[in-house]
Amino acid sequence: MKKLLGLFVACIMISVLIGFDKQQSFNLKAVKINVKNNILRYDVILKTDDGTPIKSRFDYPGQRIHGFELAVVPNKRLANLMELDGNEESSFTKMRPNKIGTRSSSRDDEVHLFCEYIVKNDSDLVKVKEFAKDEATIFIFDGANKIIEQPISRQ
Repeated sequence: MKKLLGLFVACIMISVLIGFDKQQSFNLKAVKINVKNNILRYDVILKTDDGTPIKSRFDYPGQRIHGFELAVVPNKRLANLMELDGNEESSFTKMRPNKIGTRSSSRDDEVHLFCEYIVKNDSDLVKVKEFAKDEATIFIFDGANKIIEQPISRQ
């Protein structure tokens, strides 16, 4: 019994000495959707819940560490109007990207993410915009770690 108690105390002391890594909590401040010239564009502002500066776990040789990526997975009706990435190995339906990236923000607790996808030539752009709001799910990654997954219709 003393050995078990000693092991328990040692585990608690190790966790206190190492400390607990505080995970930042994020939310989507804004989601904008634009359709123009057969390009569907999503602009997202990612913000920390507590106002602390955003810190990415992804190491990056640039000036500001933002290893964040925005991806949008379409539901069937939107996918039918979009050009798709023909990756047979993925279990996800992936729209063919045009541009993906981040922009700097004047605030340390926000990061602007965007992605553009190519719309099929014969698609109705009004329907594309409607389905882009109602028929898709946003994924935000920090490196390879998924930090947000939610339907756009919740915005």
